Amino acid sequence: VQVQDTAALQAELARAQQEKATREEKIAAYEEERQQLHGELRKLQGSQDQSRHQAHSLQQRLQQLSSRAQRWQQLHQDNERALAMQEEELVVCKVGLSFLKAELSKAMEQIQDRNRHHRSP
Repeated sequence: VQVQDTAALQAELARAQQEKATREEKIAAYEEERQQLHGELRKLQGSQDQSRHQAHSLQQRLQQLSSRAQRWQQLHQDNERALAMQEEELVVCKVGLSFLKAELSKAMEQIQDRNRHHRSP
């Protein structure tokens, strides 16, 4: 009976050792897969951080370009206003010049008329 018990115990021990070896192989495979997944997760997090950084940089660049465009637009509007004022001044000057030419012409005619009257006996 003891021989049978010993044989049964040895068979049970062999099965238990086999199950242990199988479990250890599965644990090793799971551990390897876990490490791979952890590595992939770190890569994805790094890519995500890089993408966030790139998005932030692009957002800053866009803001700079928008500010620059607004400054140029304001400068353009200021230049347009200044040009319009200068054109207005030019028109006023031309009108004034035309008036002065007309007055000069009248004065010249009056002088010529006086000179004619003084010359004629």
